Amino acid sequence: MTQKPDIRPSSPLQEALWWIQHRGGRQDLMNLTWRLRTGRLDPEVLAVAWRHVVDRHEALRSAFERRGENVVRIVGPAPTGTRPQEVVWERVPEGREAESLLDDVAARLHAVPFALDDAPLARLTVVRVGDLDELLVMAHHSVLDGWGMQLLLNDLQSAYATVRDEGAAALDREPVAATADGTAGAGASARETAFWTERLRGALPAALAAVHSQAAPGSGAVLRHTLSSRARTAVKAIARRVGCTEFAVHLAAVRTVLARGGAEGLTALGTVVANRLSPADQRSVDYRANTVLFADEVRPQDTFDEVVGRARDGLWGSLPYQHVTYPEVFAGLAEDDRASLGTVPPVLVTHHGAIGSGVVLGDGPARLLPSPSTSARCQLLMGVFDDGDESVLELEYDTCALDEDTVRTFLADVESVLALAADGGCRVGDLRVSTRATARPARTAGPGSALSGGAAAGAAEAAGGVLAHWRRVFGRPVGPDDDFFDLGGHSLQVLELVALVERSTGSELDIVAWLEEPTPARMERLTAPVREESTAYADGPATPAAARTTVLRAGAPGGRHLHLVHGAGVGVLPYRELAGVLPADWRITVAEDDGVAPAAVADMARHYTDRLLADGLPDLLGGWSMGGLLAHGIAAELRARGEDCPPLLLLDPPVPGDVPEGGTDGFARAALRGAHSALRAPDRIGLGPREDRAMETLAVLLSVATGDAVGEALRARYALHTRHVTAMAAHHDARAVDVPALLVAADLTDEAVGRWQLFLTGATSVRVPADHYSLLTGAAVEQVARLATELLTARTAAR
Repeated sequence: MTQKPDIRPSSPLQEALWWIQHRGGRQDLMNLTWRLRTGRLDPEVLAVAWRHVVDRHEALRSAFERRGENVVRIVGPAPTGTRPQEVVWERVPEGREAESLLDDVAARLHAVPFALDDAPLARLTVVRVGDLDELLVMAHHSVLDGWGMQLLLNDLQSAYATVRDEGAAALDREPVAATADGTAGAGASARETAFWTERLRGALPAALAAVHSQAAPGSGAVLRHTLSSRARTAVKAIARRVGCTEFAVHLAAVRTVLARGGAEGLTALGTVVANRLSPADQRSVDYRANTVLFADEVRPQDTFDEVVGRARDGLWGSLPYQHVTYPEVFAGLAEDDRASLGTVPPVLVTHHGAIGSGVVLGDGPARLLPSPSTSARCQLLMGVFDDGDESVLELEYDTCALDEDTVRTFLADVESVLALAADGGCRVGDLRVSTRATARPARTAGPGSALSGGAAAGAAEAAGGVLAHWRRVFGRPVGPDDDFFDLGGHSLQVLELVALVERSTGSELDIVAWLEEPTPARMERLTAPVREESTAYADGPATPAAARTTVLRAGAPGGRHLHLVHGAGVGVLPYRELAGVLPADWRITVAEDDGVAPAAVADMARHYTDRLLADGLPDLLGGWSMGGLLAHGIAAELRARGEDCPPLLLLDPPVPGDVPEGGTDGFARAALRGAHSALRAPDRIGLGPREDRAMETLAVLLSVATGDAVGEALRARYALHTRHVTAMAAHHDARAVDVPALLVAADLTDEAVGRWQLFLTGATSVRVPADHYSLLTGAAVEQVARLATELLTARTAAR
């Protein structure tokens, strides 16, 4: 019996995060990623352990939807598609360093947004490059905070060890029911909200003086800094002397640096608190953390110990009120205070303690690496970690407002203030800092507006026209007359570019017409409101490529006609370079899959044969990959109908009856290799059964190697690829044909070439020093062009 989902109210914290996600310009803004350097992991053991952890915690079985004016939480049974993904390069790819490749993959996977209505809102990916192994644990903040992530990893560690040592059945002894996950929590009372509004009355936000103008938080960077032993010793001494936690000392140091830098008067500083006061809270992996604002005025006559003491008192005194969310506080502020403080505190400080330590996965302890975040939740967020005997400060900062030098200067001043205050009695007015700070009213247009830069960014991009999309795809300046392929463009970038341009202009792009002059200027003209008429076709104006045989090159009167058939999941693009090196008078056409014929090789071959007979038979018939298989099928169909058949040029086609079923992993390997022949694809890819998440990860791998690829383009290509691979896998009854044929082998084994001889009576074969995907590029495609010319010349001479 199917378990019905449990629908319940979301907590105020979760509702706030839902609105941030849906109003924000960066949908990865609330992604939480722990990047762990691990020992070697067994993917099958990890998959069983992760499934158990998802079953155990309803936080991982939760999704969120808006219903009317409310956001509800939907807790269901363990969702499908929870298997961890795996990406493995057994050897470091040429031209890359292992660490930089791991950095790149982690940053881009972190940036993949979660759909909040689709559980689980967490995912695992194992990435290996050479001897380095990493586990990326990614979750949305609506279901996990840092405390919960530590608990989650402790559970994963325990489950992994159990499965590895005792087998999966041993997990049945552990309870599946969660602890206190999923408690919605009531909204704050008027008295609880008043606690904060009274203390924030008249306060201004403290911030670093921005070196760049900004309208909203956006792109981010992360710096990690280990406190000097002198500063670390000072923190311990001050905490003992004042009678407080070390975090109160760090908080006071940040406030002092900002005050001495220019943030004077009553200023507010944000602090992320654990908000786990009960034992049940402390056992829950659910999201409990909360942002609160503390106001204080640091005066020159204060001692540093006094500033620390007020930080201590503020933290302790606020404990009963730390569950009140800032959106609730903001709503209760006087109008002037709302205008002054804004919806997001510019500077946040949080204490992580020993979080991230003590986890053992694989054959040794895991090490938490710096956050891969590339987005900023505020101007500056400083996290304090305990790493053994050391203190590590991790600073996430908004690159739209601050540069790295400004952040490093701030870190140096924090170090200096702590060291000078070690012995007590140090007055604030005696401290000198290089940091420049400010306290001034925030610029805000209402709740949520500080995180809604996406609309403005989208409008700016649209205003930039086609050229802006090119710059996005290539990640560098592009001129209106730059050639797409000279820039290093590949087939999947074509799909991305077309998707972006057609979506923004509302016009359909004739790709073949654009390929004659693959520049931004040409694309701009072809997608203008009044479409440019193409004169490149001998058979009249351009029509949509999907509805007909595509003319890749018109040729000249009296020239030979080469007809090519599409490969699996692709159309004309793989043949572009071949067309450029064949004799200039040759007419070159390509049969593209219009989706009319059923998805079977024999049916497609009959369909394409009908089209060829209607248009007139070519002088040479060929195809690469699946195109060769279909060209052979067309030849067999022509013979069965008593028609003449042109000679065949078969370029590394799969052997009938020897094609495995497809799937996301096979498509990923094909797409990575097909995108760029010089790219070394991962040796092992396990993207899992869920197509949507597999496409997201594949887009990441493509972006790491060659450039961005939008999900819609990948999904469309995956659907076509699946149709074709399924057809090839089911094709076993190929007929032998007696027709002049040349089989060009690249990845085909000698055994496979021998098997093809059974289907091609009297065919000859040639092996070209290339692989399957580089056969149509560089020196290899020039050899293919010579072979095609020789085949047609020999055929003409024989007649």
